[in-house]
Amino acid sequence: MGATVNELTVIDIMIEDGQSVKKGQQIAELESDKSVFEFEAPCDGTVRAILCRAGDIVPSGAPFLRIETVDPSLRHLAVSVGVNGAQPAEPAPDAKTNPIAVWADGPASRPKPAGSVASGSAATGIKWTPRALKLAADAGLDPASVADLTGTGPGGRVSGDDLARYLERNQPGGAAVPEAAVSAVGPVRDETVCVAGIGYAFPKQIHSNQEILKAFPDMTEEDFLKVTGIRQRYYAGPDESATSLAATASNHALAMAGLKAADMDGVIVATLIPDQPVPSAASALARHLGIRHALAFDINAACSGWLYGLEVARAFIQAGTAKRLLVATAELLSRITNPKDQSTAFLFGDGAGAAIVTDSADGHRLNRMELSGDAELYTAIQRRGGGARQPVPQPGDSLDQFYITMDGAVVFKHAVIAFGTIIEETLKRHGLTVDAVDWIVPHQANERILRAVSKRVGIPYEKFVVTIGEYGNTSAASVSMAFGWAAEEGIFSSGDKIIFCSVGAGLTFAGGLLVW
Repeated sequence: MGATVNELTVIDIMIEDGQSVKKGQQIAELESDKSVFEFEAPCDGTVRAILCRAGDIVPSGAPFLRIETVDPSLRHLAVSVGVNGAQPAEPAPDAKTNPIAVWADGPASRPKPAGSVASGSAATGIKWTPRALKLAADAGLDPASVADLTGTGPGGRVSGDDLARYLERNQPGGAAVPEAAVSAVGPVRDETVCVAGIGYAFPKQIHSNQEILKAFPDMTEEDFLKVTGIRQRYYAGPDESATSLAATASNHALAMAGLKAADMDGVIVATLIPDQPVPSAASALARHLGIRHALAFDINAACSGWLYGLEVARAFIQAGTAKRLLVATAELLSRITNPKDQSTAFLFGDGAGAAIVTDSADGHRLNRMELSGDAELYTAIQRRGGGARQPVPQPGDSLDQFYITMDGAVVFKHAVIAFGTIIEETLKRHGLTVDAVDWIVPHQANERILRAVSKRVGIPYEKFVVTIGEYGNTSAASVSMAFGWAAEEGIFSSGDKIIFCSVGAGLTFAGGLLVW
């Protein structure tokens, strides 16, 4: 891998203690500096110890696992390896098997096996979301008769979006996609408040990978998909704004809650790029919706912003400051993404989300969110221009300061651990086992990050609501959009335990439990 590689992140470990392996068998997937590596077994043998877990950051050259083998060509590597370190040991001259340490710094490149599709229909072996089934029924389509439809929903499920595209391709004039009504009641806890309605919105214009790749002739779409999992994203047009997208999402949330904008006591907006610095985006949204007399302010916690907003709303309601609050988010990251920066050009998209949080004893129960951060990593993601230090470009200045920048390798390594910690702390706080979790709704940062988190915490990836392939990374809007999408698809059931988690610039961390 070269002398410049110092650390690797363990994405996936595909073996277990006691398992027999064959030479050349893929046993792990590792990442370093935006490259993905398939790690192969160096010999036939039996795995006796795995010295790390998915999500760990492993120094290059550190022992990775211990294999017992009869391969005489590897006797010179015989060592005794413990979890707390490796101590050299001379192999016995008459030993029939040799325990050897395998280091995580020499993987070979092999194609990654395709993921399996969850079974569902006896005829096709494909699961469908409730919304997709409803749309199929409305269109007079028998799901069992569809064999050429690829599902992009959780666990390979066919989503309503997938079916809409299928109908558009295969039926004259396409098919209208009706809204799916979703409502359920979860158990009430003393610290909880009600999430009465949710909604999301995205711009009209799709921005494909192919369009971005024009600036990077040495890259292929396959390379990029392997690294991030993003197929497309949406960019706002000149007639769209953060306020207009937030208003669309808010109106969807109000409709689900059965409330009017005038019923709101306040508006909280999470964003890192409002339409203008002053007044707040919350005031602009309140004015747009006709909420004249209400508290209104913004939160900038980057990708964790919407979850920060939910916790502020919960605390306000618990304290009696308000009874009904609109918590919205809107991000137009396309406006501050450098199209020539390979580390960010593919990642970001535009979108919005919203939730209605009330003091009702009914509805979906939001528990206390845990909020934290790590200011030592302040420079990992930033946009230096546009603030008081450099409000506008000066003659001769580069515009690079006004684009968002990111140290992808640093963010990746810390995000995997942070996501895992957030989920594990939420389980501990509520006395839950991993089996009790129905869904994870994470910040849509990177598909590889989410797969590594799944392995690290022991929750199947099929339980992760992943929308990054469709919408890209929309910062503070990403959790709200994934949550709104899943609710619209109808995949949540009454009593489902849903864990939110996010990591954002700052770094900021947020997560917690909602019971549907």
